[in-house]
Amino acid sequence: MMMMPVDLLTTVPPPAAYPVIAALVALESLLFLGPFVPTLGLLLVAGGLAHAGTLTLPAVIACAAAGAVIGDFQAHWTGHRIGDRLRTGRLGRRVPGLAWDRASAAIRRRGCPALLVCRFVPLVRTLAPHAAGAASIPYRRLAPFSATAAVAWACTEAGVGYASAASWSQLPGTQGVVLMVGAVAAALLLALGVRAVVTRRRSCGAARGNE
Repeated sequence: MMMMPVDLLTTVPPPAAYPVIAALVALESLLFLGPFVPTLGLLLVAGGLAHAGTLTLPAVIACAAAGAVIGDFQAHWTGHRIGDRLRTGRLGRRVPGLAWDRASAAIRRRGCPALLVCRFVPLVRTLAPHAAGAASIPYRRLAPFSATAAVAWACTEAGVGYASAASWSQLPGTQGVVLMVGAVAAALLLALGVRAVVTRRRSCGAARGNE
């Protein structure tokens, strides 16, 4: 039976969980693997383990943020080396065209600050640094926004897991389960809300351009 990434956190020794978090978050930036790495569940579980005392929350956040920055660097390098062929290549064609369009449009319109929003949108966060590299944006300009987005994202998702576990431990039976499901739903709604804002702003910009 295949072990899910989140299961690793409960089976490996606690000191080994930190590099596992960093490595899996970094893997999300690979074009082919990114959609299959459940980083939301990973960080929710890591936050819960931090509340239980198995891990420490600052270390979880630091490792997740470091993995995100490493992943962005790798993605930018790949995009810069391959350029426009990245999207039309064998791996690039496996990614939905709409996701490519959103990532490319965000980078084109907002530049490096787009990473602050894209980091909270699944799949788009994988593609945005690739698009930035393909657009020949220097990594030194991208790095501060990549780091800021990584820390904010890691704090949010691991923090939700920590807070949910804290509340869950105070509630009996099914109430705790309901609360955890609600927390996961809230995190997903946050990502969808950010995605909706990006789409709305792009649509408004296109409408103004056609006037």
